[in-house]
Amino acid sequence: MKKIVISGRNDSGKSTILGEIYKGLKQKNYQPLAVGSGVQDEKPYLLKGIDSTYLTLAIPEPGHDVISDIDRVVRNSVNLIKEKNSLIQHARKALDELNKVRSVMDLGHLSQKDIPPTATLPDVVLIEAVGINDGYRAEETRRLADILVTIVPAGIKNEIIMEQGNVLLDEADIIVVTKIDETARDVATTTIKLLQRIYRYKPIIPVVATQGVHMELVFDEVVKRLADPIRLLDLAGEEEPVAGG
Repeated sequence: MKKIVISGRNDSGKSTILGEIYKGLKQKNYQPLAVGSGVQDEKPYLLKGIDSTYLTLAIPEPGHDVISDIDRVVRNSVNLIKEKNSLIQHARKALDELNKVRSVMDLGHLSQKDIPPTATLPDVVLIEAVGINDGYRAEETRRLADILVTIVPAGIKNEIIMEQGNVLLDEADIIVVTKIDETARDVATTTIKLLQRIYRYKPIIPVVATQGVHMELVFDEVVKRLADPIRLLDLAGEEEPVAGG
């Protein structure tokens, strides 16, 4: 399964973006598995509409390999869904056999509606990179991600963007500028233009995720890469950066 990693600084809006991408992918007939890394509480994800069946937490321990930990959590989550599906299928078969006996004894049938449906297996993983980032410098995050979505709050200081060694900006597949509704227009515009000047061939998308503004542009970029990852090699020559506003 392809891994989409949502990365960025604290309070940049990562979990909101993850929730919106989750809903957008569901609408496009994907079934994401959402993974929070380093988050102690599932409640914020559940409040964003993520089905508990497809939500898990990976809390990397100090000194452990982050990528291996998250891969293990993903495997365990998928196996748990498979086990539940297997139990449901066995329960349905057992109920069918029981109903045959009840029919012979004129006892009437028990309803299959009391048994839950099997769950669709996830086909893509959404990971919020909490607790494995150092600002924008986490090399593990880039190695973990098949698609790296880096979140930049509109009010970030320009000198942070221009620092050397910003792995999560330099290596991002998609840069999303958040909180443009909470930031002075001139500050937000300066941030977007600076990013566009430094990263000329990356999609740079300003959003108001809480209201869904421009999130369809983020979905389109994510789905494009899910459908044909090889096109990543050609994007620089084919696409113009998304204009900010």
